[in-house]
Amino acid sequence: FAAQAPFALISIDLDRFKAVNDQFGHLAGDAVLAQIGDRLRAVTTATTTLARVGGDEFAMIVPGPAPAERARTLATAIVGTLAAPIVTRWATVQLGSSIGIALAPDDAATTEELRQNADLALYRAKQQGRGIVCFFSPEMDRATQDRRELERDLRTALDSREITLAYQPVLSASTGQITSVEALARWHHPARGPIPPDLFISIAEESGLIAQLGKRILCIACEEAMAWPEHIRIAVNISPMQIHAGDLSDVVRHVLTQTGLPPHRLQLEVTEGLFLRDVDHTFRELEQLRTLGIQILMDDFGVGYSSLSYFERFRFDKVKIDQSFVRQMLTSQASSAIVQAVIGLGTKLGMGVVAEGVETPEQMDALVEAGCTHLQGYLFSRPISSAEIKVCLLADAQHAPRPTAATALRLVAV
Repeated sequence: FAAQAPFALISIDLDRFKAVNDQFGHLAGDAVLAQIGDRLRAVTTATTTLARVGGDEFAMIVPGPAPAERARTLATAIVGTLAAPIVTRWATVQLGSSIGIALAPDDAATTEELRQNADLALYRAKQQGRGIVCFFSPEMDRATQDRRELERDLRTALDSREITLAYQPVLSASTGQITSVEALARWHHPARGPIPPDLFISIAEESGLIAQLGKRILCIACEEAMAWPEHIRIAVNISPMQIHAGDLSDVVRHVLTQTGLPPHRLQLEVTEGLFLRDVDHTFRELEQLRTLGIQILMDDFGVGYSSLSYFERFRFDKVKIDQSFVRQMLTSQASSAIVQAVIGLGTKLGMGVVAEGVETPEQMDALVEAGCTHLQGYLFSRPISSAEIKVCLLADAQHAPRPTAATALRLVAV
């Protein structure tokens, strides 16, 4: 590139396009792509080259002087035009875009390197949210190398049993006793120390390790739950990728047989992101899991692609109110209304309702008064080790049911 005039490579990725294909079919997806192409051509100039490079990915080459400034202006226009609703005969959809930009010759010496760096910038843009434009910087390359090292170390961690679990109890709002415990994955890296769960779980999903990690977490949780009082259930979070793999029911059946845990003591928590692709297959998988005798919980309800149709097609045993609503319910009228609506929905449909992130007695009192059936949060206990939760559960089982006063419920805190 050194002898050539400078130019910018713009990498464009559509947000939420996969959901359109999954929900409305490929004909609708093709109609949306045709309109996307028209909008992109409308904002380009005579010297700009536009190409579709993947299913929902496009690229532009912006030659000429001051390529960075011209690319930024063009990218801003693209974000604006692609944010507007798209009307087809199947549905009206609202997508959006994320954009990464790399400059030649400043950011790369070869075409392949330039494409990789534009993709790195695009990846960073998607990490920061929707409708973001991001230029490549050398720090991104270092961050990618760091992520690859963590992926390699995660493979080792799965073989060497570095993955452990912390546990957080869930209490009955009517008796104050612990009814179940949520298992939370932890990884203490031998050199880096604790790795945030969101980071290593996302690496596992991107690298194809999520099935192995998920099975490992499930095995540990079921094994350790066997040492607890028999009325305590264990809740394990499931990644959408584990469901879409198609063999989760076989994996769960094998783990239950191997560990001896009765099926009714196992709860699997799924999120709304599960329903973004192949909805019919997803519900079939959930039904197969239900036939094993386990409970299925809807986790973090209200923060994803919420749809009440989920509850029409499948009867979840419990729904968990995301902690963001619980945290603001005493100061935000909207959050309070959402919490009360979810509790009302659970009551009408015969589902338990778990409030996550309960941190103050005032939040607890408001939730109990509204009819919430279960409570979870730092007010009662932070996530604790396997040894600590065992002591906590044995002590809790020896006490008679308690009233739901704040001081009584907080007795279980560790």
